[in-house]
Amino acid sequence: MKLDKTTESLLIFLVSFVILLSAFYVSRVAVIDFVSSEYHQDMDLTGARLSDLVYATVNRTSHWSTKSGYGAQFDFVLHNHSNSEINNWNIHMNVPNNSDISQYNGISVNVEKGEVILEPDSDNLTLKRNSPIEFSIVINTQEPFYPESISFTGYQRGIFGESVANNIVFLAFMVWAFLFVGFFVTRFNLKNYREKQKNDVRIILQSMNTFISFIDAKDPYTRGHSRRVAMYAAEIAKRMRLSEDEVQNIYYAGLLHDAGKISVPDAVLNKPGKLTDEERKQIQEHTVAGGKMLKQLSSLRGIRETALYHHERYDGKGYPEGLKGESIPLYARIVGVADSYDAMSSNRVYRRHLSKDEIIEEIQRGSATQFDPNVVPYMVDMINDGYVNVVKMETADSDDKSSDFHITEDDIPSVYMGF
Repeated sequence: MKLDKTTESLLIFLVSFVILLSAFYVSRVAVIDFVSSEYHQDMDLTGARLSDLVYATVNRTSHWSTKSGYGAQFDFVLHNHSNSEINNWNIHMNVPNNSDISQYNGISVNVEKGEVILEPDSDNLTLKRNSPIEFSIVINTQEPFYPESISFTGYQRGIFGESVANNIVFLAFMVWAFLFVGFFVTRFNLKNYREKQKNDVRIILQSMNTFISFIDAKDPYTRGHSRRVAMYAAEIAKRMRLSEDEVQNIYYAGLLHDAGKISVPDAVLNKPGKLTDEERKQIQEHTVAGGKMLKQLSSLRGIRETALYHHERYDGKGYPEGLKGESIPLYARIVGVADSYDAMSSNRVYRRHLSKDEIIEEIQRGSATQFDPNVVPYMVDMINDGYVNVVKMETADSDDKSSDFHITEDDIPSVYMGF
């Protein structure tokens, strides 16, 4: 199943997000589980200084006399205000010789000569940030005793927020978010642009429909001619691999190439017999008239030039200016071939249409004299592969009544619309 571009883009963003999220957790676990350094500090139990990030306090909650000396319970609290957790910690505390630890809670105890080693049990192995650890011990001594300092040792975990991996992942998330927001902004702007473009096309086609209806009213024998020429010319341009904008403009140029026929008298335009020199001159003047009518339509490139020059000949013997070769605008050269084909393949007031073979022969005979030799092969191919027959079927309904002929954006293939 083929997905549209928007869905493909969203899937790419989703996959990228999952990859970044996975990278975040992997790097976090790797950094936090990594022991960055050993932490050692001799702590004064009389109270914390402002500079102390890890400190301890002790409180003697009870004391008593025994047969052999003195006993006391001490409650300790360990505080961690550093940036990282501390694992596998232990405390060394000096005590009088022959001291004994009779009770302890939340801690494991190892007594050596003149020293008590306090180590965490399984529940408080990690001294977390801002989460104090409390434990208590009962010390029996021969003389009154109150601990004043301890020696603390532990192992600091890596700080994720300060790691290179964190910075890289964070930067990648920022780039992803920027692109993600940019994608939707671009899609929104593109949607608005397309709506505006479609509206512009509607306005253009409304104007063209007005021209075409006038032309068809003047010359009922060529009803549908403008649309067929437009479709032939656009297909030639497409096969020549011109840009989509040029294909679309050539389509418009084909629709309006005969706009100047409005200025030709009906009696001359529809005369069944041979034309006089003056009448022939009047018909030829439709190219100049069309050029003048479309002069203000400058927003569509090549429209005016096509109406003015589509009867120029490649050998320089055409009208109105006798342009030769590639000095004739490309749009006019393409529309000129399409226009001649439709004239030869349509019934006229003074003759019936030519056969397929006769048309091909006429077009090939006119190559490099009447027609651009680079355009002729594409027109011949369209005749041979049946494209021209498809166009005739699509425009057949419009050939019966002029009132039914109306160009809409649905009549223009999507590639010609540039959508």
